[in-house]
Amino acid sequence: MMVLATGSCSKEEPETTPTPTTTSTPTSTSTPTSTPTSTTTSTPTPTAPAPAKPPPACGDKPLPPCPLYSWMKANTSPAISAADFDGLVAALDKVATFAPPGFPNWVSIAKDGADAARVQNLDAVKAACRGCHNQYRAKYKHEMRDRPI
Repeated sequence: MMVLATGSCSKEEPETTPTPTTTSTPTSTSTPTSTPTSTTTSTPTPTAPAPAKPPPACGDKPLPPCPLYSWMKANTSPAISAADFDGLVAALDKVATFAPPGFPNWVSIAKDGADAARVQNLDAVKAACRGCHNQYRAKYKHEMRDRPI
């Protein structure tokens, strides 16, 4: 059984009339020859090299620390070392607001860490930090280490 549905599509299709096709019958047969033909190959023109990436403005010594690293070192590291759960809640809630585009799990990981701090589970806080670092550290350092926060 075939059902034909008509909808409310407003696209108008032009009417076409079928064009008769004709078939031509070849009248002669061509025979391949062994005469070499010349083929011109063009040499690809070199494209301009991509502009060199500017040297990093922050990072490993002797450069100054990068913004996110500096913030983490000043806020999350002391709170973890002191098992300051209130400080961790505040810091990890703030970290969630730092999420850059292209890092889809950043916010949920930071919130998981803050929730772990709320129930004073330091191992779970550290696990959240480790999960974020494992997933995003290399990409962040490569793509946006000097990004202001």
